Amino acid sequence: MPLALYLLAVAVFAMGTSEFMLAGLVPDIATSLNVAVGAAGLLTSAFAVGMIVGAPLMAALARRWPAQASLLTFVLVFAVAHVVGALTTSFTVLLVTRVFAALANAGFWPWH
Repeated sequence: MPLALYLLAVAVFAMGTSEFMLAGLVPDIATSLNVAVGAAGLLTSAFAVGMIVGAPLMAALARRWPAQASLLTFVLVFAVAHVVGALTTSFTVLLVTRVFAALANAGFWPWH
């Protein structure tokens, strides 16, 4: 199997996991960032809104891009958003990175 297929499989796994795994971490995130659990729950909602808004927006934006360039761009934005989110101590920055990750995730799905 070509390396590209393995990388694609890892990207699909990471993006799928990213959507849902945060739900189990909400209480710990709330404690860590000193916000209410309800506020930390907005991180899941922000991702969902990013996906809803991002799907048609990213499809329109990237429809003329070559498939490989599009995939690579969206995967890189997704990865950078998660690295920044993992390293931040700011709830606002984490919320913004969730939206950017969702937009990249939404752009990735039509191409894989």
